Amino acid sequence: MKKIAIISPGTLPLPPVQGGAVESLIELLRKQNEGAANTKLVLFSIYTAEAQREAQKTPNTDYYFIKIPFLVQKMDKLVFKFAQKVLHKQNARSFRYLFQRLYYIYQTARQLKQNNYARVILENHTSLLLVLKLFGNYHKYQGHYYYHMHNRITDLYFCSTIFKHSAAIIGVSSYILSTLPEEFNQTPRVVLKNRVDTVSFCRPFSKRTLVSIRKKFNLGNKKVVVFSGRISYEKGIQQLLKAWQKLKLSNAILLIVGNSFFKSDVQTEFEKQMMRITQGMDNIRFTGFIDYKLMPMIYHLADLVVLPSIWDDPAPLTVVETLTVGRPLITTNAGGIPEYADSNTTILKRNSYLVDNLASAIQQKLQSKNMINKKDKSNWSPDKYYQQMMEILKV
Repeated sequence: MKKIAIISPGTLPLPPVQGGAVESLIELLRKQNEGAANTKLVLFSIYTAEAQREAQKTPNTDYYFIKIPFLVQKMDKLVFKFAQKVLHKQNARSFRYLFQRLYYIYQTARQLKQNNYARVILENHTSLLLVLKLFGNYHKYQGHYYYHMHNRITDLYFCSTIFKHSAAIIGVSSYILSTLPEEFNQTPRVVLKNRVDTVSFCRPFSKRTLVSIRKKFNLGNKKVVVFSGRISYEKGIQQLLKAWQKLKLSNAILLIVGNSFFKSDVQTEFEKQMMRITQGMDNIRFTGFIDYKLMPMIYHLADLVVLPSIWDDPAPLTVVETLTVGRPLITTNAGGIPEYADSNTTILKRNSYLVDNLASAIQQKLQSKNMINKKDKSNWSPDKYYQQMMEILKV
C-alpha cells in the first residue's frame, strides 16, 4: 500500500474542526480515500484534543499530530502583539504563528526522514519547502513531492531550487499559476479546481431546522443576503457594508458569516472597525465563526450570496459552495473567480463604482422572482477532485 503524506500549512488542525479552506479540501481527499485499497493518506497537522478525537473516527487514515509547546504559543502571542502595537503592521496576522510554524516544520522534517512515503504534498505555504531542506529530505523525495498552490507566492525561504524541482505545481486556478515567476516555467504545472462535499451541501433540510437557524440569528421572515468568509479588507466587506447602508432595506438582513481568522481569539482592528460602523443598523447580523458542518444550512437559508473580493482571490470556496447549492451569486472579476463562475453569476468590476454597483445588483437580485438556481452537483463533486489528484500524483 502506497503512503501519501499531505503536509497541512500547520496553522489550523486536521480534521478541520476549526475551519479553513485548505483544511476542508484535505478533508475531501481523506473522505474519498477511506475505502481505497492501494493508498493510505498520512495527514500532518498541529494537535488539538478535538481534532484528535475526530481523527479516531477515520480508520484508513493516519495522522501525525504535532503538539505545540506552551512556551512556543506564548512567544507567538507576544510577537503578534508587538507587531500590532509597536510595528503597527496592518497585516499582523502573518506574525500570529511564527514560532509555531518553525516548530511544526522541524518536527515534520524529522518524521519525513524517519519514514518513507511514495508521495509528499506540501499545502499552500512555501515555508513548508524547508521540510525538504532539512535532514536530506530533498534528495530522498526528489521527483515525488508536489506543491499545492492556493495563494500567490511571496517568499521561497531560500528554497527556490527545491520549489523548481517539484514533480508538479498544482494550482487552484489558471490565474494563480500565471503569477509564478518565469524561472519556474519549466516546472510541470496543472490546475486542480477546488470542490466541496456535494452530499452535505445538497441535502435537504427540514423546515423545522431552518426555522431554528432563523431564530438563532434573529432573521424573522426576511430575505437573507449572506457574506461568507474572513472579515478582512481584501474580501471587500467594507464595500459591501457601504452598499448595504445605501440600500436601507427593511425586508432583508445581511448575514455576515465568519471572523478575522477562523476559530480563533484573534480580532483585528479592521474587524473591530467593521463592527463599529454597523452599530445601530438592525438589518445586519455578525455570526462570528461557524462550524463548517453548519455551512450547508446557512446557504439553504440564503436568498443571495455576495462575495465582493477586491484582491486577486485565487479560488474562494464561497463561490463553489454557492453554485453547488444553487443560490444566486454577486462577486467581482478578481483573480481566479471568473474561472469558477457560471452564466448566472453577476460579476462586477473592481473600480471606483463598486459600492454603487453592488447596491444596484443586490437590489435587482432581491426583486427577481426566480432567484433560486438549479443545484450543481456534477461539476463540484469530491470524487472528481480525488480522481484528478490521484491522476496528478500518478498513483
